[in-house]
Amino acid sequence: MFRGEGREDFFRRMLSAAESSGLIPDVGIDFSLVKYSKMNSAAELENSMKQTLQDIHDRFPDYVQSLGCALAAFKKVPNAVGLGAVAVSIALELIVKTQEEDRDSTMYMMRRVFAEEKASGVRDSMDEYMKRLRMYLHQPTRALEETERLEKQLSEQLTRLKNSMLHDDQMSSRSLKHWTNGAAFHLQMLIHAARLKTQSSTGYQEELQVHVASIESVIDCYQFDLEELLKLYKTYKKTTISLTHPAKWLTLVYFPSALVLMNYWVVKDKDLEKETPVVFCPFGKPGDLSYVDYMFNNWDQLKDLKNYFSDLKENVKDLIIQKAEFKLKKVLPVSDKKGD
Repeated sequence: MFRGEGREDFFRRMLSAAESSGLIPDVGIDFSLVKYSKMNSAAELENSMKQTLQDIHDRFPDYVQSLGCALAAFKKVPNAVGLGAVAVSIALELIVKTQEEDRDSTMYMMRRVFAEEKASGVRDSMDEYMKRLRMYLHQPTRALEETERLEKQLSEQLTRLKNSMLHDDQMSSRSLKHWTNGAAFHLQMLIHAARLKTQSSTGYQEELQVHVASIESVIDCYQFDLEELLKLYKTYKKTTISLTHPAKWLTLVYFPSALVLMNYWVVKDKDLEKETPVVFCPFGKPGDLSYVDYMFNNWDQLKDLKNYFSDLKENVKDLIIQKAEFKLKKVLPVSDKKGD
């Protein structure tokens, strides 16, 4: 019989094999967006740019100094938190980039999320917003106008994307990843808009509470949507994931050796067109659907996804009121620091 601890141990080993073989789809929020979504986003920006500029300086000693005029606009940048920090990071990376590409840099966030997607309204709105926010780093009024305009646009596109997955048979790992990143980005836009509004507000506390309540309601909506999407996504993955014998082995052996090899299994995902290394199971056929249930219950990335939205809800107020000014002087290599 295949039950109890034997089943649990086998599924654990299968999941481990799937993870090490790249057989777990990536539906998570991009690490750059996660990094700049927290209360320490200003420190993350400073540390990241300090390391980037120092690395460049170590390889090309005169390069950073030669960018003097191009870097002048970053002497002091207000509201360099949240998406403001993302915008500063991308802007500086575009200026200081060398021939060597760093695919883990913030400037490649959109490419990591959307890959070679040919048409995506969600991507276009996010990309356009980051361009506009970089344009108006020193003009908070214009930045707020663009945030409010593109926030509405992105919200509508996320609704269409969600409904296409839930109601139009368009569920896929790629679409789910686009939605999770788009939803996280949209919430950060709402927080940034509230941040810019409260800075010029006379009734600060009252307006702050209104913004907090409004954003929390959107988070509640996205948390509900995420649960609905994950239910359907699990159903979808049960049609793409299968446990099977390594067939090429069975063609090479004769009975009774084949009976022994019947205890070896691989996980295949036709979406990813990959399979795991073989895993031994002495208990008989393990069951495809049970494995997918186990995978979803123990999939760390799904836990991180849910935690992202719950953590955001707990910190909405603090995220809105946080302020930080980016100062170029703090991140320049020692030999390139000049005045304030």
